[in-house]
Amino acid sequence: MKKPFVLICSVWLLFLANSCNLESFDFDKLSDEVNLNPEMVAPIAKAHISVWDLLQSVNRDNKDLIAKDPNGLIKIMYKKTDLYKYNVRDLLSFPVQQSFSSGDKLLGDIQPGNVSISRSITLADLGGLTGGGPIDVGIFHGLTVPFPSYSFNGPAYSYKIAQIPDFTSVTLTKGSLEITLENKLKVAVSFKGSLWDLGYNRKIKDDIVFNNIAPNATSKVTLDLAGIQLSNNVEFRLMSFSTPGSTTPVYIDRLDCLKLNIDLKNASISKGNLKIPPQTMLGSSGTVNFVFPEPDLKAYATVLKKGTMSIKISNTSKVNGSINLTLPEVKKNGIPVTASVPLSGNSVTIDLAGANLNFASDPIVSYNRVPYSYNIQVISSTGYVDYVSTDVIKLDMTITSLEFKSVHGDFGKRSIQIDPNKFDLNVDMLDNIDSNFKLANPKLELIFHNSIGMPASLALGLTASNKLGQKVVLTRTPSSFDIPVPANINAGTATGSMVFDRQNSNIVNFVALPPSGQISYSGKADFNKSNVVTPQNPNFLDLDAAFSIDLAMELPIELQISNMSFKDTSSISGEDYDQVESAELIINAKNGIPLDVDVQLFFLDGSNKQIGSSKKAKILSAAQVSSSGVITPTQTSQSFGLDASEMNNLRKAKGIVFSGTISSPSGGTGVASLYSDSMIDLNVVIKAKVNL
Repeated sequence: MKKPFVLICSVWLLFLANSCNLESFDFDKLSDEVNLNPEMVAPIAKAHISVWDLLQSVNRDNKDLIAKDPNGLIKIMYKKTDLYKYNVRDLLSFPVQQSFSSGDKLLGDIQPGNVSISRSITLADLGGLTGGGPIDVGIFHGLTVPFPSYSFNGPAYSYKIAQIPDFTSVTLTKGSLEITLENKLKVAVSFKGSLWDLGYNRKIKDDIVFNNIAPNATSKVTLDLAGIQLSNNVEFRLMSFSTPGSTTPVYIDRLDCLKLNIDLKNASISKGNLKIPPQTMLGSSGTVNFVFPEPDLKAYATVLKKGTMSIKISNTSKVNGSINLTLPEVKKNGIPVTASVPLSGNSVTIDLAGANLNFASDPIVSYNRVPYSYNIQVISSTGYVDYVSTDVIKLDMTITSLEFKSVHGDFGKRSIQIDPNKFDLNVDMLDNIDSNFKLANPKLELIFHNSIGMPASLALGLTASNKLGQKVVLTRTPSSFDIPVPANINAGTATGSMVFDRQNSNIVNFVALPPSGQISYSGKADFNKSNVVTPQNPNFLDLDAAFSIDLAMELPIELQISNMSFKDTSSISGEDYDQVESAELIINAKNGIPLDVDVQLFFLDGSNKQIGSSKKAKILSAAQVSSSGVITPTQTSQSFGLDASEMNNLRKAKGIVFSGTISSPSGGTGVASLYSDSMIDLNVVIKAKVNL
């Protein structure tokens, strides 16, 4: 008699034995020598096996799948990390470059600075007046005598004034001319006159009138020059003059005078030829509009990972200097970004890495734009230059190598499509099971890791299939799940789980195939489905973060099965058993597992066609389970044999199918809980009859 058949039968009978490696079997008790006795009885195997050791051996290639709870209940623990992983940067499209132009901005009026000229009219100058009689200062010069009264009423007499050095000619949009009289004569005076523009040969505004100005007193007259063209060549024309003289003697000096101080105040020039002094001109303000590829994206704020801003000025005027640009809502380290950009056309660059941009400062349009403002810092011209207020400057800004780190805003309605995919549980000990079974308390958990700050719900379909093509779709009430959302951009990743258990789903039927084939899945996450987004309640997104789904299954081995079948096929050579007339295995067992096990053999020819079978026989009887769950081992003695006819089929066979059924207590209506410390004690004896 040969060993292989006995080996295969014995090991397989110890619970799907092709997967076991039980060192406690003593196969050396089988002899290679033919026994001359026509019948023999010999013990061939003895084993003391715990359920834990048995399952570890059956699933030896993936032992981490098998675990036990604190009470020793055995569980299959499966976890698939990153069942689905999504690159957050794919949720929204962001520009890598932005270009902006202020358009042509008028320079506007320029300031001429302080323009002052003066003219002193002495008694000697007044001596040339006619009409009222000359003031003969030659008689009184150097004397202390009463000053004679005098009156002059024209014709007008001109007094030249030195040319204004600040310009040759200008057009004023605003400004005033202050004429201040200092009376340095010893008598009160009254006079009327005007300023005459020799360049344009016309009077400058209104007559200038001073009445009864006391000795050593001053008086002021102001002329509004708005809209006036003015040259630098003016004179004073005296039209009338009078003095009552003095009744008391006064010292008369021919150099005593009337002094006219002429000051141009608060002047703005729209056009002219002038020397431009240093000054700060009013510039302009506006908004830099960011254009996003997503037309419905409203960005309220962002942090840039990197970016370079290049700024250049186009200037049609002859003004030199720079603009002082401020971006008040673009900040680095809390400080607004500023730049001094020359009017000469040379560009300036700013590193925007780490910059915070607030797009929501405009109360009217509170997204996708940041304000800017600038003034113009003018430096002195080297001489006279032509100036026109309608000259323009243009501000061009370009941001390149733009990369966003985080964004706050209204991202609109978005969705993530979870494309169809599948995975295998890879539980070895389930692979040989062909029929349905039920686990009493399975649990499946989808674990979400989300850093997208958008309310979202998930609908995910899971379908289990077995090798026969049968399918079960996992359903749950409710079917959708609200994905956890971090509280704010700095809160990190929010984690939450969607649980499928026997109370809220058909998970029991889902794993009852069993899912030893594959589990396929697909779905969709919908964002911003119904919530209202505002700058105070924004969406947010850290583009360096992630969105992922892990899957975990916890399958406590609490079986409810009725005649669950299993089988395995092995190749044999029937000729090895030509001297065996009959064989019987006697199995004495103390079974601490609440499962009944029946077996049957099917014999195959070289074409894998069945040519015969053995009788079906019980080899293990289930342990008893009380109403409180206490397990009491069952002691049995069972036999499994092949008679002469069955041995004849065996000798013809090229393959053998080991087939069996397993049932939980009470004909499959009870639950069989497998605990790690449950034991099986086996004593296997072979009884064989041979032909010598």
